Amino acid sequence: MKFTNLTTAEFGQFTDAMPYSHFTQMTGNYELKVAEGVETHLVGIKDSNNQVLAACLLTAMPVMRVFKYFYANRGPVLDYDNQELVHFFFNELSKYAKKHHALYVKVDPYLPIYKRNHDGEILEDYNMAWIFKKFESLGYQHEGFTTGFNPVTQIRYHSVLDLTDKTAKDVLNGMDNLRKRNTKKVQKNGVKIRFLAEDELPIFRAFMEETSATKDFEDRTDDFYYHRMRHYKNRVLVPLAYIDFEAYIKELEVEEAQYRKEIAKAEKDLAKRPDNQKAINKKQNLEKQLEANQAKMTEARILQEKHGNELPISAGFFIINPFEVVYYAGGTANEFRHFAGSYAVQWEMINYAIDHKITRYNFYGISGDFSETAEDAGVIKFKKGYNADVIEYIGDFIKPINKPAYAAYNKLKRLKEKLS
Repeated sequence: MKFTNLTTAEFGQFTDAMPYSHFTQMTGNYELKVAEGVETHLVGIKDSNNQVLAACLLTAMPVMRVFKYFYANRGPVLDYDNQELVHFFFNELSKYAKKHHALYVKVDPYLPIYKRNHDGEILEDYNMAWIFKKFESLGYQHEGFTTGFNPVTQIRYHSVLDLTDKTAKDVLNGMDNLRKRNTKKVQKNGVKIRFLAEDELPIFRAFMEETSATKDFEDRTDDFYYHRMRHYKNRVLVPLAYIDFEAYIKELEVEEAQYRKEIAKAEKDLAKRPDNQKAINKKQNLEKQLEANQAKMTEARILQEKHGNELPISAGFFIINPFEVVYYAGGTANEFRHFAGSYAVQWEMINYAIDHKITRYNFYGISGDFSETAEDAGVIKFKKGYNADVIEYIGDFIKPINKPAYAAYNKLKRLKEKLS
């Protein structure tokens, strides 16, 4: 085996074929980093037949003027069951980083250690104790089993829906009542989906600005989304949920006609048998449904007059590779939340995954705090409702390459933190 640099073609072909490959470890991210002026390396391992056995995108940032900080974001991509390969890669990575004046190396492999439910209970242990020992023997320090959200570290908990051998009907049946009801609702209330082009991204950004203000979180910048859409190309999809009022009003008119027909039939039954309680109850129920139908009709016509025939109500930002569909971000117009546009977005992309034989639908990060007071308790409840699992990842490891300089760096960092 040999540790070597890879071409973008070699890197992309390998990472696309491997399970547990994160979107940060694909050619689109390499092109993005290069365009941003970030020093970026594609490295890997090849066997004697020149076949790629491991691949990793590394970024290098300047530290202390003369050194660099190397980071393998959710990498490397390799078969972690092959312990010999794991040892060889990380041992050689240290040598490579040293040649390129690294102060230290940080890795956070896309490697699960537990499957949990959304109450935090362990459902499956992936028996990864050996890799902690391996990293320790190679001089890597584990940064701890962190929870919560941190701007400089990847989140350790993802909410993931396993789509293996599942149909759309299977997924729908697995949802809780609220998710099931709202998913069915959007299929018959005029909510349509189309995908936004790059020049339409301001529509998505407007939703994100409103949602971040409402839920009090700090969103990424415009450039973050634009650059990924541009460089990830067809690996990014931005579905927009909107109301097609022409279609919606027609559906409501058909519904109205059906209610009136059934009410007329119930009235005929009551004319023959005025004391028929079943017919009385049926008529009353139908009249309530008709009243709700008429309220929707009035609202739809007012909104159509104000906004035109199409009203954007929700959008999401999804990053895709052959292994998984990742729901990276999403926002909704608060005024129109009752149309449940976010459910239309999720349902569209779940079906996209099924249609493209992608077996993981990743709702992405949660805090790892499963208490009722968690900062993302509402988000956890939403994702739990889809019958997803929680996948806990291994976390961050750091290896000092120049130990004396790294010790001085940490001492200086602690001093700055103390003075700030």
